[in-house]
Amino acid sequence: MGTIEIDTSARLITISSNIICYGNAADYEISKHITEEIEIMWNDPNGRTSLYDSDFTVRFKITAQYNSFLSAQSVLENENPKNNYIRIEEYAKLNISSMDGIGSNTGYFQRNNLYTGSTTAAHEYGHSLGLPHPKDLNLVGKGRPGIMYPRGSLVDQEFQNNVNAQPGGPGGTLNPQHRRVMQADINSLQLKRLIESEIFVIGKFTNKYHDIQVKEA
Repeated sequence: MGTIEIDTSARLITISSNIICYGNAADYEISKHITEEIEIMWNDPNGRTSLYDSDFTVRFKITAQYNSFLSAQSVLENENPKNNYIRIEEYAKLNISSMDGIGSNTGYFQRNNLYTGSTTAAHEYGHSLGLPHPKDLNLVGKGRPGIMYPRGSLVDQEFQNNVNAQPGGPGGTLNPQHRRVMQADINSLQLKRLIESEIFVIGKFTNKYHDIQVKEA
């Protein structure tokens, strides 16, 4: 989730988001790491969009915050559309990191998913902006996967977990480290439609505070 700001003189659209991390496996370093991944990856394609019959640059400004004393009430009462609340723990029930829905400003991340180059944070940020997984998850013959393709997608062998595996077999699916944000992902945000409808917030308030998930005995 974030805000949309327009600078018509500079022909610049800025999407601003604040990533607030909490939980037993959270700290400022991991908060800073995932924030930097999001900002670098989403700015990497030098995104453009058409607006007011001109070509605008799209820039992402992502800030990090670690709050070890975050309360459920403060999340529930949040009215700042820049704020995204992420609980980080060593264990998650589904063994994955996820937002609470498409366009959600809250989620639960598993720490070992957040290694350098994982692209997990950038992928989940796309969900927070309202982007789903693509419907067609077979990318064989179509080149590098975009950021919103999930684990398990079929890709060219060079983008697989095991480059020697048969597509779809053991090791023969997407290695998420190969995902990239592309101009097509910027297009999918439909910024022109939002701005022309005078909507300057992207994503929505779910404001869900997560308690820690525990392994069942």
